[in-house]
Amino acid sequence: MPMEYLRALERDALPLIESDVVNIDKLRILRAAGMVEVQLPPVDSPHQKAQVLYVTGLGCATLRACGARVKTHHRESHCDLESSYD
Repeated sequence: MPMEYLRALERDALPLIESDVVNIDKLRILRAAGMVEVQLPPVDSPHQKAQVLYVTGLGCATLRACGARVKTHHRESHCDLESSYD
């Protein structure tokens, strides 16, 4: 899942036009997962441009959950190190 790109989209001013083919492929994945609302070009279109409308509630919730998981993981590691000194 292209979570870094989703996080960048959440920070960007939307709607926006995306013309990078690699990012359009990421948008296809994110749309299929229900995390963004986007108007995509046909796969075989010679002009690849997508319009990102918004990050969905599911996309925002997923980003929050991933952020919480990362913070929790660091906290657990920190606690494990402290408890080993007891």
